[in-house]
Amino acid sequence: MRTLPLSAKIALWSFALAIMTMGIGYSITAYVLRQEIVSVVQQRAERISKEILGALDHLPPNPTAITKDMLPKSASGIPVEITTAGGESLYRTPALKNKTFSDRPATPHETMVGKLSYYVETQEQRGLKVRVALPLTQVDTSLRRLKVASLAALPFVTLLSLLGGYWVAGRALRPVRRITEAAARITAEDLHQRLPLPAARDEIRKLTNVLNDAFERLERSYLQAMRFASDASHQLKTPLTVMRAAIESLLADAGLRPEQGTVLNDLLEQTRRLSSLTEGLLLLARADAGGIQAQPDETDVIPILERCIEDAEVLGSNAGIRIEKDLPNRFNALADPGRTEQILLNLLENAVKYNRQGGVIRVALDERGNKVVITVSNTGVPIPPERMPWIFDRFARGDRDESRAGHGLGLSIARELAIAQRGDVRLVRSDAEATEFELLLGLPGAKASDNPLIPLLTPAPRPAHPRPARALPFGS
Repeated sequence: MRTLPLSAKIALWSFALAIMTMGIGYSITAYVLRQEIVSVVQQRAERISKEILGALDHLPPNPTAITKDMLPKSASGIPVEITTAGGESLYRTPALKNKTFSDRPATPHETMVGKLSYYVETQEQRGLKVRVALPLTQVDTSLRRLKVASLAALPFVTLLSLLGGYWVAGRALRPVRRITEAAARITAEDLHQRLPLPAARDEIRKLTNVLNDAFERLERSYLQAMRFASDASHQLKTPLTVMRAAIESLLADAGLRPEQGTVLNDLLEQTRRLSSLTEGLLLLARADAGGIQAQPDETDVIPILERCIEDAEVLGSNAGIRIEKDLPNRFNALADPGRTEQILLNLLENAVKYNRQGGVIRVALDERGNKVVITVSNTGVPIPPERMPWIFDRFARGDRDESRAGHGLGLSIARELAIAQRGDVRLVRSDAEATEFELLLGLPGAKASDNPLIPLLTPAPRPAHPRPARALPFGS
């Protein structure tokens, strides 16, 4: 029931309500109808009893016997029993045989004689008790017909309630569907859009106004945060460049003492890290504003891969890391050469950084459907499962080792650059054997719809626990 759409739930609730209403209506109708028919039977039994007593009024007191001829015509064909006040039987309809009503209450009541239900009326006069029993067959027949009619109407009531409930729900939820579709179109780079207001001034219109107010506040907060990140990055760039140049100038001084050189080298390294962080934040700020420029075109990606692999071999030489590659001589993809090189450098730098001593990095290229898939894997320590759902977030890292250089922006930047050229970056697996992730690019000549652009700042909701079939890459 929880997984059904709201329109189906309303239809089912309408059906349940219709069945409940029909059941209650049947019970009330059956009760009123029975009371009405019994009332008619009661009046008839009372009239016949009085007619019998009137016909016997000429008899002397304490008669010893009464015959059928003494009774009025209205008493023919119905069970009649006449007794004295003391209970002595004076007359009994032959059809009753050994059955008697004299042991029943003197007040009007219903009783069973064999398989038939009777209404018994008792009248007393001049020491005579007359009991007249009228069958309630008409009551049972009428109630049976009512039951059959109700059961016959049940399929039509069921169909009408389900279809009617679904139709009513569809009309009532039509504004909600329009609001849902409009809300789905609102993304981080398009926050100025608002939800359409329904014409009716009802609860849905009030909810829409509340949501539009929330989008208004969200847009203001988002623009302020984006401007702050961009302005802060710009403002930091110049002083960091001046500091770096000054430190490099001091290091070039021949009279510098060794301990001073050590301190200056540490400062230079931290300045470089700050410059790298500033550049990354500036690029992500442009991504937030939809300002990343990428011009994917038919490009041979093999030379780009070769250059990036050469750089990675230099980075991993001190750790004895070996790079294995499985690449064709030439392969064209829809890619922006500069942006693709940035992505591959980030992925390969991560593969070196998170690898083990003497480990292996494998680089391969393959065509899969309408996509070019570049796979980069390393033999390092796997990503902790608890970190997988957040690994593409900014400042997320693959482990807690703060001694490794980086700020946790590498994979965020790589994915934004891939998305800007209608691609993606994703991890295939991360286990004890290897951590393997892919860069997906479009094939030349493929339709735009074949290379879906993943929403820049609206990723899919994070699962409560990572799914083994699709892990997420580690951060830089």
